[in-house]
Amino acid sequence: MSHDENTNTLLHLYEEVARLTGSMLSAAHQNDWDRLLELEAGCANCIESLKGCQAQEQLNEAARQQKVELLKMILANDREIRKLTDPWMQRIGHLLESTTRQCDVARAYQSD
Repeated sequence: MSHDENTNTLLHLYEEVARLTGSMLSAAHQNDWDRLLELEAGCANCIESLKGCQAQEQLNEAARQQKVELLKMILANDREIRKLTDPWMQRIGHLLESTTRQCDVARAYQSD
């Protein structure tokens, strides 16, 4: 693959990750957790592809700037997604802890 093709593929994958994280943020705003998980799986696939596609050569200034802007967008989306999902994850954790305690108590009384 030529340097230009590799650069185009690399930037296309970053664009796809940015698009997917934007969609993930939208799903999180809508409390659509199933959709969020589907999108996250697609995002993970793109990231795996990025790992195998990193250009060995230096990017030209325009490509480098585009990559930086895409990374900023991806990180901003990720930060906002975490703000929305962290409280939900904490509630789920508390529910699981409570359920585990209830099961432990039930087992303790059943063994008598």
